[in-house]
Amino acid sequence: MLRLFPMYWLAHLVYLISPFVSRPEPVDYRFVLSLLGDRVYPLDMIFYYMNPAWWYFGLLLELYLVFPALFRLLQKLGPVWFLVVCGLVTVASRYLLLSVIGAHGYYVQGAFFGARLWEFAVGMAFGLVYQQHPLMAERRLFAGSALLAGILIYTLGLYSYATTLSYIVTDALIGTGLFIILAHLARWSGRVSRLGATLAHVGAYSYGLYLLHQPYVIYFGERMRDLSLPTFVVLACAISTLLTLGAIPLERHVNQLASRVLDRKKESAQPLAVSQKKVGARG
Repeated sequence: MLRLFPMYWLAHLVYLISPFVSRPEPVDYRFVLSLLGDRVYPLDMIFYYMNPAWWYFGLLLELYLVFPALFRLLQKLGPVWFLVVCGLVTVASRYLLLSVIGAHGYYVQGAFFGARLWEFAVGMAFGLVYQQHPLMAERRLFAGSALLAGILIYTLGLYSYATTLSYIVTDALIGTGLFIILAHLARWSGRVSRLGATLAHVGAYSYGLYLLHQPYVIYFGERMRDLSLPTFVVLACAISTLLTLGAIPLERHVNQLASRVLDRKKESAQPLAVSQKKVGARG
């Protein structure tokens, strides 16, 4: 979890000093709360504050905090029953928030991790299955029937927006369907010369792009809305490329610096642990 924060903190600094970002709200006490990782309280004031995309960072922190307990549950129950339990928790959480408590919609979107637990659980379960049976996992995921199922699940997710009751499963359906569809697209891209490698490289550093992109997109989007569609598309592609080219080296350098600091702490802690063991053995 410590590795999430360095790039997140840098994104705050970039937001402060960059001249080409959208700043619809003032920099106030919420900036400090956001810097500390708070994207939940006060909910209606901070969930979309500064950078609307950062609501997801708050969800990530919550999921990272409960990950050890979830992982032990996965090992104990196995992938199938783990998904059953997490699915029930997700549906129950969303039903209570939407229909019983009448909580703010942000809680359902991700301010409360239970409402988005299913998508995280699917990734955990598939990761365990892939670790134990990689060939079987790939064969089933990349089967044509899996792709059709993914498209169907995604389509059902889109239609589930229609009512409050069906909205309970919307994010679970869309997230699951997209996971399958994007997995197939990623595999197909690998068959095109350099495309697969390029997408894999961008994906490896997508965290930094996620943290940095939205204020720039809003800033330039507001100034390009009166342009013709062809001009808008060309400029949008150019801006997206520049953002990607800028975010990748930033994240790479931040990761290298964070790794050095954390590795030094581990190295300094090892001699201390050894000396304590020796003292204990002598005693």
